[in-house]
Amino acid sequence: MPRVRGILRKILPVATLVAVCMVATTVAATLAILGSGSAVLEAKVSSRIPVDYSADQIALKIPRLSPEIIAAIQRDRDRAGGESGAPGGPTSQTPAPGSVQTPKPSGGSTPPLNTGGAATPTPFLPLPTALPTVPAPTPTPLPLPTLPATPAPPVIPTLLALPSVPPAPTLPALP
Repeated sequence: MPRVRGILRKILPVATLVAVCMVATTVAATLAILGSGSAVLEAKVSSRIPVDYSADQIALKIPRLSPEIIAAIQRDRDRAGGESGAPGGPTSQTPAPGSVQTPKPSGGSTPPLNTGGAATPTPFLPLPTALPTVPAPTPTPLPLPTLPATPAPPVIPTLLALPSVPPAPTLPALP
């Protein structure tokens, strides 16, 4: 009997404190929800900085390309022999898809065809020369690294059986 009273003396104050805290929290939450104006937010959420999302007043204007620059480009192309048509290097010798190459007549006097409209000159592109064939390199397989042998997992000893706990003595019945 004195054992039960000792346990109650230790547990009862803690349990009472927990119960009082739970009741106080529940009452405070209920009063906060039922309070006046809890459904209305009384804070301003608008920005303090005025913002104008309309189009910019000053637009970026690109000036026209002057005729002097066009003439200089044409002179540079004429000096280079017309080989560098693109800024990246010489142009490709292969015709564009869908274009037809028509070679110039060689020495023969063939009258131009009259199609009923204005004569349109056809541009002459030089015939492509055969490129030397280069054998394709054969890929050589890379040797795969050999992994070291995996060690066997360590042997885990089996646990010994725990001795059984003797049964707890029963308390005598309370009067």
